[in-house]
Amino acid sequence: MSWRGVITALDPATRYRSRIAVYQHPLAGRPVLWHVVTTMMAVDPPPDDITVLHRSNSSPILPSDPAILLVPRAVEPGMEAQAVRRAIASPGMFVFVDGRAPLVEPASLLRLLRASEESVAALGEAQDGAPVAVAGEGPALAAFDDPLHPTAVAMLEPASDGESMRIEDRAAFARAAMLMRDRIVRRHQEQGVSFMLPATNWVDIDVTIGADTLLYPGVLLEGQSEVGNECVIGPHCRIVESRIGRGVEMKGWNYVTHTSIRNHAVLDPYVRRGYD
Repeated sequence: MSWRGVITALDPATRYRSRIAVYQHPLAGRPVLWHVVTTMMAVDPPPDDITVLHRSNSSPILPSDPAILLVPRAVEPGMEAQAVRRAIASPGMFVFVDGRAPLVEPASLLRLLRASEESVAALGEAQDGAPVAVAGEGPALAAFDDPLHPTAVAMLEPASDGESMRIEDRAAFARAAMLMRDRIVRRHQEQGVSFMLPATNWVDIDVTIGADTLLYPGVLLEGQSEVGNECVIGPHCRIVESRIGRGVEMKGWNYVTHTSIRNHAVLDPYVRRGYD
């Protein structure tokens, strides 16, 4: 199946009340838009290319050295509809995804693609009734008054909680962060990591944790930190952009940033390591 992706980062998101575009706010250590791009890249089969339509007053942060061609395209205010139609001007299968929907999963986009082989299909409905993803042949999408808000099309239910959710304000951002945290924790649990009270932990998406490691309540793991096998990370420790060796015990309330901790080291409570 050959198809092309289009991600729209055009909404001003005035309800978010920030001078920084909502698409650029960090979620689990990466910008909101980055999550949408990597999700689309993870679909099998992958898209031939991905066009990112963004507002001209912002510069999107995209995955570096991607395996799939990314085409950022700046759009001036008032030209959003024209830019969307221009992106689907050529024949072929297209998938639109809202750049404010970081919880959409590759499996759902694949279901959407398969459904669109029969007719234009859309995934879920957000609070305003608009789907977070739409797929179909370019000419068929362009025939709608608004390709991003098609009417009378096949609607697919999202496979998991939160997929149809857009980040439109701070409350939605907080809920998205909670759902993203739960997904990341579950992934580590499946790989042999134990969380005593996972609802109190925070783990960024690029963090790696070895098997048989135990995390106590209140542990925060940020950036591209690495935690080795068979570690015990005590309560309320914060680890930022650091490497923790195998068999390390951090007894609690430790702050480790931009450094390495040797294998089998023991850090007493409140000990700090590294630099800010």
